[in-house]
Amino acid sequence: MKLKILFGAMALLSASSIAAQNFQQMPISSGFTSDVIANGVGSSSVSTTTDVDGVSFAFVSRDFQLNSSSTQLTYGLPIDGLVNSVVATTPGLSYKLASYDSNNSLRLASQNDSGTLIFTTPTPAFRLYMLATTGSGASTVTVTVNFTDNTSQTIPGVTVADWYDAAGFAIQGFGRINRANNTLESGNGTNPRLYQILLNIDPANQAKPIQSVTVTKTSTTQGYTNVFAFSADAYSDCVPPTLNAVGTLTPNSAAVSWTSPSGTSPASYDVYYSTANTPPTSSTTPSFPGLTGTSTTIPGLNPNTTYYYWVRANCSSGTSQSAWSFSGTFKTLCGPMTSMFENFDSFATGNIVPDCWARIIDTNGSQTISSTTPVASGTRHIYQYSSTTQNPTTVVLPQFSNINTGTNWLRFKARVSSATGTLNVGYVTDAANSSTFVQLQALSIANTVYATAASEYTVIIPSSVPANARLAIRNTADGKSYYWDDVYWEPTPSCLAPSGLTSSNVLANTADISWTASASAPANGYEYYYSTTSTAPTAATAASGTSTATSTTINGLSPATTYYVWIRSACSTSDKSTWWGSITFTTACATLAAPFTQTFDNGAIPNCWTNTNPGSTSANLLWKFAGSADYGANLSNNGRAAGTYAWVDASSPYNGAGANTVQLVTPSINLTGLISPYISFEWYKNHSTSTSTTVSPSSYDNNKLTVEVNDGNGWISVWSDTSNSNLWRTVGIPLNSSYVGATIQVRFTVDKNVNGNGYFYDDVLLDNVQVKQDPNLLATSEVSSAKNNIKLYPNPFNDVINISEIEKVKSVIISDVSGRVVKTIDNPTKEINLSFLNSGLYLVTLRLKDGGRNTLKVIKK
Repeated sequence: MKLKILFGAMALLSASSIAAQNFQQMPISSGFTSDVIANGVGSSSVSTTTDVDGVSFAFVSRDFQLNSSSTQLTYGLPIDGLVNSVVATTPGLSYKLASYDSNNSLRLASQNDSGTLIFTTPTPAFRLYMLATTGSGASTVTVTVNFTDNTSQTIPGVTVADWYDAAGFAIQGFGRINRANNTLESGNGTNPRLYQILLNIDPANQAKPIQSVTVTKTSTTQGYTNVFAFSADAYSDCVPPTLNAVGTLTPNSAAVSWTSPSGTSPASYDVYYSTANTPPTSSTTPSFPGLTGTSTTIPGLNPNTTYYYWVRANCSSGTSQSAWSFSGTFKTLCGPMTSMFENFDSFATGNIVPDCWARIIDTNGSQTISSTTPVASGTRHIYQYSSTTQNPTTVVLPQFSNINTGTNWLRFKARVSSATGTLNVGYVTDAANSSTFVQLQALSIANTVYATAASEYTVIIPSSVPANARLAIRNTADGKSYYWDDVYWEPTPSCLAPSGLTSSNVLANTADISWTASASAPANGYEYYYSTTSTAPTAATAASGTSTATSTTINGLSPATTYYVWIRSACSTSDKSTWWGSITFTTACATLAAPFTQTFDNGAIPNCWTNTNPGSTSANLLWKFAGSADYGANLSNNGRAAGTYAWVDASSPYNGAGANTVQLVTPSINLTGLISPYISFEWYKNHSTSTSTTVSPSSYDNNKLTVEVNDGNGWISVWSDTSNSNLWRTVGIPLNSSYVGATIQVRFTVDKNVNGNGYFYDDVLLDNVQVKQDPNLLATSEVSSAKNNIKLYPNPFNDVINISEIEKVKSVIISDVSGRVVKTIDNPTKEINLSFLNSGLYLVTLRLKDGGRNTLKVIKK
């Protein structure tokens, strides 16, 4: 395998440009004039002395709470005052804010206001970086840099941006607070802002330690200048070394060396390395400090891993430490592994395999890293293909030092383009020669997707495999495409998972599951886990239930809900297998109890409703559930509340014979408890005024809405209408006594082409469907009672009750006081035997032949 070795580019840059990356904070000993950062517990007016902007707003720390019970802020300035600049050109630059419990801002409110910040440790610098902002508009300042030799450098015309929305910020989105009323503002994660302002030090002054900085506001505008901190690119006369080409590489070490610039003789060198390309700062602890030579070997590295390294010089003068060099990089060699996981996502697509793997193509056939979907995880997987006249392709895995210990297995996920195919797992003794392939196991691949639990395959590797062998996976030359992903080389678990998990007898609240027994015969049986999300359980996930058999019933499920189920072996209280799964099932819809209401306000077909078109599956030829833009102005007419609804689209063309019937069916609804069942709904029908020459005959469809009821004995039409109104109308449909206590479904049908027209011109809208007690029952009873004056006697009664004027009565309904119907009698006689009733109060509803009703109370002794 060829490895690319990258070199540092130090020799191409000047010493001054290199040294200018030694970022150091400049702690301030005195000079701040105001506390503008609210912190701790209590009113912001107590923890600050003034505002930032002249109009009551101050900054806020992340630990601010108005009182001890206030919710912790999710924004604010860092509690420790450390601001890591996000400016891309100064990686590693940071600032340290002054204590939030004391003055922390040099605040300049008016023209010619001035203040001096004195540094704790005078430091020479190539550049200064000022952390500042302005409230209530931008401002301009003059900055005077004062050196320890009593000289100074004046930098006029420095612009300080307004604290909202300007570019060049070091930190943003830390919020603010109104000192007058303690109102907090989060700034939506982008405001306020503190800006990083570059101040270049003249070459003649770069070796001079900086004693202090004086800032004077020169602008006449309203902006309030606030200066918070300084950092520097520290000056050094000690130049960093230049990195040489990386020397000898092994799986666990790398030889690195460097050269100091001509004319310099550092006393020692520091080396720092990392797997992240994040430059060290002046405060970073070296990996190898104080090396006296110009080379070293970095030990203890991981195989096949990319590393970055830096070197700096320790000189003997007063400014004795150089900046870190530019980074060098290397990648260690491949070496034998004891474990591995590979999902191929870190590699490009193409005719390749990962580092430390090998591919064998004998003249023809295909093998690539592919992004063809679906993948098992991430974005990549291995692809192998050979026609029946081509040769199989072989993918060789890395070296494993424990390949012949008999303690590990190979685990991966696989799929085939069409069932069923075969992937062969074996080993080679020469990673460049397919003729050395020895097959260990032929895997029958039946799944065409990774989503099924059966897509994971395992092969236990025997101890008879040669120590120098490498595992390999070979496709079959059968014209099928093979994909595999998420490859593990890991210890074979002592507790093996079961397989073949299936579901059956799925009802509204229960489901049966069964599985194939584990080869490890688990002493503690099996554990199952189910969830309404597809997130797989982990080893620490508590089981939902257990079973000593290879099947069980899951109880307590919710109706019309999709569940995901996993199973694992429990070989002991602590030794569990991996989870096998998931499988998924959806529980059945439950029968709902009346009264029943559906408003369609979720913008989608409700659970357990059925949306059908016997002649078409096109979404345009079904009921829809989002509001139509055509009726925005009409949603609330007739006092109706606005919201979404079900509707059939007039713009959807007739689509051939049978495709014109659009049906919407409710779940099953039990009417027990309704003395007089009643269906109500709101509907809207729009008649188009447009014409079309393509319509023949040229008349508008008189589209019909039909309501039907099915109690298990077939669909019966109970209402239909074809009239247009361009208004919402409420319809109420009383059901006859034969439906009392029954379980029904209601179907709403729109015939989109009743006149044979080629297009449908009338939108039909439906909303607020209800199945309930007839709201007119009481009023009708009162009228009928007064009109007919029918009596029940004796009252109270023992077993038999009599009805006066029986010739006027069509049927009798007996209900208990809860409204539950206990008996219905059609064509009753004068004497009714109610001996089967328990003692108590009952309601007797008389349905009269003239359409009236009379409900009377009676008492059974």
